[in-house]
Amino acid sequence: MKRIAILLAPMALATAALAQATLPEVADADGNGSWSLVELQAVWTDLSEDGFKAIDTNADGGVDQTELQTALDNGVIALPKASSGG
Repeated sequence: MKRIAILLAPMALATAALAQATLPEVADADGNGSWSLVELQAVWTDLSEDGFKAIDTNADGGVDQTELQTALDNGVIALPKASSGG
């Protein structure tokens, strides 16, 4: 049984790594190192203030890379759909 667990552990880790969504490019317009509601709304146009608060888990008024990644990974927000370009 231990052999099976040892063999399956790397696959479980690889699956978890693949499940992590890649962050889209989000401009930090004011250069303060975190994103405001307005900055995130440039990518997530329907993001509400309540949605922003759900992402800003430490309630400091800004969303950092870890908070945004966690929100994506936990389904709080979804990756924006790519535009068709025409």
